[in-house]
Amino acid sequence: MKNLLKINKNNIWYRFQQLVILILHLVLLKWMYFVLSNSGAFSMTEVIYHFIGMSIMGAVLIRGCAFWARYHYLKEIKSTHEKTNP
Repeated sequence: MKNLLKINKNNIWYRFQQLVILILHLVLLKWMYFVLSNSGAFSMTEVIYHFIGMSIMGAVLIRGCAFWARYHYLKEIKSTHEKTNP
């Protein structure tokens, strides 16, 4: 378990990926908090546009994370396959 938490040259890109994903999720969460806190001061149109924007950002974030994880997974599989079958 301790080796999974350490950052080394083998997992630096995974840790970077996790950091980027965390930051993007925190930005989305901050945006949600902002809109929910101030929605009484916005017009209905502004609130709808904010929620549409948050929905699009959430969908892109989910799709992007899945694509990025799949890319790293296939890269790892290819690397493992090349090591075992030269």
